[in-house]
Amino acid sequence: MSEWRISALEESDLPAFLEGQARAFTSHDKLFEVSVWTQESVEECRSEMPHTRILVAKGPDGEILGGIRGRDVEGVWVIRKLFVVPEARKNGLGTALMERIEGEAPSSCHKLSVCTMLILGENVRLFLGLGYFPDFLMPDHYNHLHLICFRKDPSQRPSSRH
Repeated sequence: MSEWRISALEESDLPAFLEGQARAFTSHDKLFEVSVWTQESVEECRSEMPHTRILVAKGPDGEILGGIRGRDVEGVWVIRKLFVVPEARKNGLGTALMERIEGEAPSSCHKLSVCTMLILGENVRLFLGLGYFPDFLMPDHYNHLHLICFRKDPSQRPSSRH
């Protein structure tokens, strides 16, 4: 499965988007508690939409395959909640979503930032492969797991539209 279209999340896609996000994060439920990512409500996501760029990846049949969010926080483009549903992994969609959200960062941002659980080696490899480097470690952060945050200079991102 390597065909997809990435676009801004539309309100009508919220339930399917959150179902895809829940399926993607549930695949990690043997490693850590995933409820913070699997129990987000439509209303919570809707309230985030005005100040967060939320992108969705859809397959040829309109099925939600992945998603990602980016938000400017005082000049830092904070990238969050990257997900790819299990059956669409290992086909470059995570890379495509990351590159697209980087390109959405306002030109005023001086840093791109993304974090993941240190035990998720595939995420660590993805971010390193995209030119990010470790910024800081948050030991014993979430459910007694280590969170690692990465940074990238905005000059290394794809061309921005902003």
